[in-house]
Amino acid sequence: MALALGRFHEISLSTRSLDESLDFYGTLGFQRGEIETVWPHPYAVLRNGPLWLGLHEYRFPSPSVTCVREDLIEALEAFRDSGAVIAFAKTGPDCFNEFGLRDPAGHMITLLERPTHQLSSEVSHATDHGSLGEPLAFSLPSAACEISSGFWQAIGARPHDQSIKGIPALLHDAAGLPLAIHDETWFPSPALLFQRAGLPEKLVLESPEGLALIVLPSDS
Repeated sequence: MALALGRFHEISLSTRSLDESLDFYGTLGFQRGEIETVWPHPYAVLRNGPLWLGLHEYRFPSPSVTCVREDLIEALEAFRDSGAVIAFAKTGPDCFNEFGLRDPAGHMITLLERPTHQLSSEVSHATDHGSLGEPLAFSLPSAACEISSGFWQAIGARPHDQSIKGIPALLHDAAGLPLAIHDETWFPSPALLFQRAGLPEKLVLESPEGLALIVLPSDS
């Protein structure tokens, strides 16, 4: 079985206060989707363009690029056989099956057996991205971008020829998620990247979960 992410589901974030996180992202123009009854903890999902955020009032390694694989047990064995270091695995007939691994820079990747949210048609067709401007990518820092990029490509991410002006980053389509791998000297933490016209200089915001949101000036 070929290693693959499946399909992108969400960027999972651990939050101490779901209400505080929802207020923060709602103010910035993220739109709320409909969740499935899966998790026992408070949970919500938000979207801005291709960037889906899963907010979990629950402690876990965060953020995590989370994808769905229906053949999860077979995928777990394939990743193990490849030599991947599995960070955790919860499998069995009486539990929601999932497992996680880390990329070379230590960033978490989680695979689920089925979706935990379902976006409404109103959200999925929305084009107003709010005050942040155009969503560009979810970007992960790395001390060795080529090595990190090679790992993501080995598990199915497709490299892009495009670049983001002013950022030392490699771009990919990771199962539907626009994913950038940036030099950690440019910015030391994972970040959501946006671009907005009329901005005089880069703007950096921090969410209640500690995730950076970076808004870059647009030429137009």
